[in-house]
Amino acid sequence: MLKYAVEGQQNERLLVFVNGAGVSKWMWRYQKSFAAEYKCIFFDLPGHGDNSNIDFSSIEEVSHQITQLIEKESISGQAVVIGHSIGAQITLDLMKSYRNYLTKAVIISGLNHPLKTLRRLVKPTIALSMPLIKSKSFAKMQFKQFGLPEIWFEDYYQDSLKISRTTLTNISLSNLSFDFSQTVADLPVLILVGEQEKSIMKKSAYKTANFLPNSQLLMIKSAGHGIPYEQPEQFNDLLNGFLDLII
Repeated sequence: MLKYAVEGQQNERLLVFVNGAGVSKWMWRYQKSFAAEYKCIFFDLPGHGDNSNIDFSSIEEVSHQITQLIEKESISGQAVVIGHSIGAQITLDLMKSYRNYLTKAVIISGLNHPLKTLRRLVKPTIALSMPLIKSKSFAKMQFKQFGLPEIWFEDYYQDSLKISRTTLTNISLSNLSFDFSQTVADLPVLILVGEQEKSIMKKSAYKTANFLPNSQLLMIKSAGHGIPYEQPEQFNDLLNGFLDLII
């Protein structure tokens, strides 16, 4: 089972936070306040941080691992799952394969458009970049693309040293192959995308919303790919409001 951290142990309702690739559970630092009211699970994806000893294999495998966490930590056997980037894709896969484990879901910047042409470039690109990963200057270039707070660089750099070629390859192939096209009508879903995101991410958000009749899609001004840490106050307000909705 994945290593994970629990905060707000005394609370009954369970929130599961699923980070994106290339970062770890520390990306949710601004969301730790939710532990005052909810039991919160934070964990690193396989191949990342505390779970760097387990290579990432597939989105489907991580979905299954999350159901094990929910079974162990939730009184009701259900949870609200909040996913960012590939974590959003994992959350969508949970909706498709394990709907009964979810009470609500939040999708943040989830690509939902297979890119077969780019898939062909994954292995040669990773082969070229792997020798550079230990370079701090290269890491700083990659770090800027995430839009993370500058004070988090050392966390990012130390975690980047742990990611294997296998994990990078499998994550990239999974991300570029993902396609959610199954209607889930009965689940409340909040879909967020940054105003400054690439057009394909915005198109993905609208495509995802089309298959989720009980969803709300919001575009966040002045935000790119990292809404939870780029606009933390607005994100937390939106999440609080969504969690308070009676279902």
